[in-house]
Amino acid sequence: MAVVRDGDRPTNITTFTNIMTSLTRELNNPHSSLYKWFESRQSICCDRLIKSHNQKMDRTQIIRPLGHIEDFALLGTAFVYAFRWHIGLFNDNFNQTVASYNLSSTIAEQLLSAKTTEEKAIACLIFAAYEQKYRSGSIHEIATVLMNRSKNQLKPELNYVSTMINDLVNLINSISSVWDATNSSLTKRKYFLNPDFSGSYYINADAQQIVDGTLVKCFTTLKRCPFNRAHFWQQIAYVLMDWNDRYKINKICWYYSRQKALFIYPIKSLFKDLKGLRAEFKEFVLENYSDDEDEFDEHEFYAHWLFQ
Repeated sequence: MAVVRDGDRPTNITTFTNIMTSLTRELNNPHSSLYKWFESRQSICCDRLIKSHNQKMDRTQIIRPLGHIEDFALLGTAFVYAFRWHIGLFNDNFNQTVASYNLSSTIAEQLLSAKTTEEKAIACLIFAAYEQKYRSGSIHEIATVLMNRSKNQLKPELNYVSTMINDLVNLINSISSVWDATNSSLTKRKYFLNPDFSGSYYINADAQQIVDGTLVKCFTTLKRCPFNRAHFWQQIAYVLMDWNDRYKINKICWYYSRQKALFIYPIKSLFKDLKGLRAEFKEFVLENYSDDEDEFDEHEFYAHWLFQ
């Protein structure tokens, strides 16, 4: 699915009716063709990069929740909304988000009028719940709970909600010290929320956001050394799946919120020949994830730096 701001009205979100498998599932399955493709091209440089970043994060103090987090996936999505809010992607139209497709504009405006960090955290959890409704068809109970809070009183069995709110508040408060110092140059003139790619027709995949050509992925994992091959491959896969170069991606970013770590790489430093690798990847995808043999194209194979 893709939502775009470029001075025009946002595009409609695309639903995947013909998708056979998901990118995340394939990259975490050692027996999948996609996993084997990436593994065969993983170089020593890639592994050293991953190790180096994990060593850096291992030396930092992690932002830990003060209690049990009931739903890390929901919290992660909520943080993505908080991140977008922080860098100004909601200044013009909230209806570019997935949540807006199941949330009325009136309620959205009320939530976006939040003043305190806690109010913003609550709003983002509600946005995450409504995005979940779009993706799965069912809405998380937390949306009803938070939209009907009375005097901050929660039923004992729903105290986990307060834990999630407090945790998200801490994560939001850390964004400025990590992100602003590094990425204040992003103009937000052109951005895409949940963009899908040419290759998404064959492998279900939509990224979090592309801002001014930077592909940004936010994480809320509690691991001290969270950067792994799957995280690395996923961002690389998005770039390769954009084989028509629709988004003009020029940088890739991994943002680990709890570790307060940000890793950004220009595309040119990761690929010696992106055009050639995209052609190779497209041929691989069509051969392994498509039944339409007429779509095959012949491409030359090139030498690459990180991917060989």
